[in-house]
Amino acid sequence: MKNVFSKSLMVVVFGLSLFFMTACEDDNYYEKPSWVGEPIYQMLEAEGDFSHYLACVDKTGYARLLKASGFYTAFVPNDAAFEKFMQENGIGSIGEISEEMANDIVAYSLVTVASTSDKIDDFQRAVAYEDREENLNIAYRRNTMKTKGVYSYQPYEGSAVDVVDVNGASPFPGQSGLFYLEDKNNKSIPFFTDAFFQTKGLPVADYNFFYPDAEFSGFNAADARVIRKDLRSENGVVHVVDKVILPLPNLEEILYNAEESSDFKDVIDRFMVELRPAPRDFLLQEERNTGVYKNIYIKDYPALHFPLNSENFLREQGSTQYQTNGWTLFAPTNEALQTYFSNVFLAYGYETLEQMPQFVIEELINAHFFRTAVWPSRFETTQNYFGEPARFDKDVDVVDSEIGSNGFYYTVNKVQETNSFSTVMRDVLLDPRYTMFYRALVATENQFQLRNPISRQQILLVSNQQFEDLGITYSATENLWEHNIPEWEDISITNALNRLLNLHMIFIADPEESYKDMSTGFGLVETNNGEYIRYFRGRIWASGQTISTASVLQAVNDTMRNGLSYEISRPLMFTTQHIGAFLEANPNYRNFYRYLEKSANSTAPGAEDPNEKSRLVYDPDTKRITDVSIADDQTFLIPNNAAIDQAVVDGLLPEITAADFTQEEHEMVKRFVHFHILQRQIIYPNGGYSNIAYTNYRDNEGDTFVSVDSNTPDQLKIYDRKGRESVVTATGTSAHTNVLANRAIIHLMDNYLDYRAEVVEE
Repeated sequence: MKNVFSKSLMVVVFGLSLFFMTACEDDNYYEKPSWVGEPIYQMLEAEGDFSHYLACVDKTGYARLLKASGFYTAFVPNDAAFEKFMQENGIGSIGEISEEMANDIVAYSLVTVASTSDKIDDFQRAVAYEDREENLNIAYRRNTMKTKGVYSYQPYEGSAVDVVDVNGASPFPGQSGLFYLEDKNNKSIPFFTDAFFQTKGLPVADYNFFYPDAEFSGFNAADARVIRKDLRSENGVVHVVDKVILPLPNLEEILYNAEESSDFKDVIDRFMVELRPAPRDFLLQEERNTGVYKNIYIKDYPALHFPLNSENFLREQGSTQYQTNGWTLFAPTNEALQTYFSNVFLAYGYETLEQMPQFVIEELINAHFFRTAVWPSRFETTQNYFGEPARFDKDVDVVDSEIGSNGFYYTVNKVQETNSFSTVMRDVLLDPRYTMFYRALVATENQFQLRNPISRQQILLVSNQQFEDLGITYSATENLWEHNIPEWEDISITNALNRLLNLHMIFIADPEESYKDMSTGFGLVETNNGEYIRYFRGRIWASGQTISTASVLQAVNDTMRNGLSYEISRPLMFTTQHIGAFLEANPNYRNFYRYLEKSANSTAPGAEDPNEKSRLVYDPDTKRITDVSIADDQTFLIPNNAAIDQAVVDGLLPEITAADFTQEEHEMVKRFVHFHILQRQIIYPNGGYSNIAYTNYRDNEGDTFVSVDSNTPDQLKIYDRKGRESVVTATGTSAHTNVLANRAIIHLMDNYLDYRAEVVEE
């Protein structure tokens, strides 16, 4: 029955009008049915208890509107409410109320759509018939006729200008607000019903949190009780309230008048306001209305997660989202903000806000902006755009609270504990030496992991100077990265940056696992993208370095919510060189590498041109071993020189002579080499591995494997298909074991692995 009255009234009014226009054959006057009622003005006049309200109406242009046709909801204070209002505000009589105040009272009392009490909390939007129940009892705001229009604004710096507020927000934060020429940015009036609280699962205590001195009657408008409801008239519905309701300020207006949060307001005013010229059509429209042509600017907050001055919620033309939701602002007190500046925000290198990049200030301010209504009972479950809950205790941290025309406003005695400055991201954002590191994190979308409070990270910080020393530069004006690193010629700058950054990020997946202590001992640590860094007593290096070019590690901060951060003497570097570059340069691998070299220098079997060399095993131009993936991790087990000689004696490898390898000898070398490559994993001493590992060699039965055991300290034992043992022995400074290569690791063994299957005697 909720929609019966409104639909019936519209049909009757339209029908009566049509009937009166077409009944020309009879001169008799057909009276309206008595139940249709008089227009709102006449109805209130007849009631006799609304003389003060009507006196205000008479001072405005709304008298004609309320006497004529229309379809309005009016929250009308009775004479007793006006008497109380005038007494509280030192107004001697209704005649002393100014035209401006009268206009505010009347315009804010009028909602542009007529709604009875059982329908007013329905969400007015179009949905499929079967989904109509989703709209019931979930709205708590309606647009009124109160608008602000053009006004004078004094910027933080410069002369006063005429401005108009932006009247819509982009669906995506960090973009300019929207401005619709025909949208007047009408203020909304909040109302609250029993049905709304029940449907939303909210306690009535949430209402009393904002209005502790008000009594909730089951149907309230702001802090006024509806004491008579559903007075139906020809042009709408009247709900009588026991209090005069002045237009509520929006969040911007509340903040601008909040002395206790003036420092927060000043930061926003200094760094977040943007003025842009209003469109010419708007200027001409204002000239027609006022008779004066002047320059007008749109006041916007493009860097904020929502514009404080937009009365609409995520407004697109025709959208009614504002009826069910609104913005929320948590404004820290001056004391809270200044304490935070001293202890955290300006304690890591920046001395003033002016020295900071804009994006750092935006991180702090936007942590207090929630693009949704944060009800008092739902601080812990409502998130801002960063995915963070409101980290305040409503009973301890909230100093004051207020419902504005476009959202909720809380004054709080502490700064939001945003992830940006309570995780390892703090050392990146608040230290001026690491702005390029942050830019790179954003460019590669790695910043989300660092600010995740429940993850565990160890971060190696790369300074701006270190980026430049590598040959990497960034242009903030063009948002462009460039480099002069020859080895990166064949990869995009974004992919190269991503690989570089992940080499400096260590994610601890197991919550029971301790952070990696790289200050003592030696070993390997896996980084974010599956590559490894090697450490020895506080020195670390990656595949693009050796121990002689290792970086010195120094802990910076161990108080972050989600990890540890370190300074390093030089950045880590990865290599894009293939495995042959490592094998050919190391004398410990010499005999093994000779077979790759010999095969590649032999004429391809069956070739007519003696200069056509075999690539069955190895390509010396690319330095790749044939048929070995370069996209997957690999472990290369290299028999030492003596073991290679023994493999020749045992018939696993051909002798190297002046003659080219035959086809059969090429195949022998390929089988031997591939069986010494463990595919798709990095295995190393002390790595906690005890299992089989598949090799890169396939025989007639398919994949082959060896058994690997790293339980013996500083050793890796490998057992081939015949059960023969080969041992890798690791030391902190070894140049032939735990050697990091391009997504690979190289170990020197004391034996060779026999790829031949064990013969089982019957």
